[in-house]
Amino acid sequence: MKGIDLLGNDFDVECIGCALVNKTLVPIGGIIKETENFILHHDPEVPIKGFLIIASKQHIKSITQLSKSQAIEFFELCYEARMALSYFEDIIECALIQEERSSHFHFWILPKYKWLNDLFDNSLSSIRPIMKYAEENLKTEKYIEDIKICVERLKLLLNE
Repeated sequence: MKGIDLLGNDFDVECIGCALVNKTLVPIGGIIKETENFILHHDPEVPIKGFLIIASKQHIKSITQLSKSQAIEFFELCYEARMALSYFEDIIECALIQEERSSHFHFWILPKYKWLNDLFDNSLSSIRPIMKYAEENLKTEKYIEDIKICVERLKLLLNE
């Protein structure tokens, strides 16, 4: 997979999930939290502040491939991440999504802001247009700095 991260760095990896887990691809601000089976990081490509991803350290495709203990660990990390995002006053809600079309299990925690609801319908069908809008309009130096600050704040909140 070829892409360009939020800092403008080109990357070409076989599996973005494995590259993030193996740290050959470093997301903006680095890993937010790591557990035995998962990593939590900011999306490396889409500039929406607080757009978090939980990725499995195993190269699996679906939540159904997790053991019960891994599922519990996953949910605890998801819960902690969502709770941490609740401290950001401008986030009004989050969409929680596990997409099985990817070759590597990952789970999106996509925050919604009032300004997004002003531009897009509040529905799952708006997610791809929102991501496209962000990629085309939010890769500014100021917004990227806001994302870095968000990541550092999340690290503090989640690793106390």
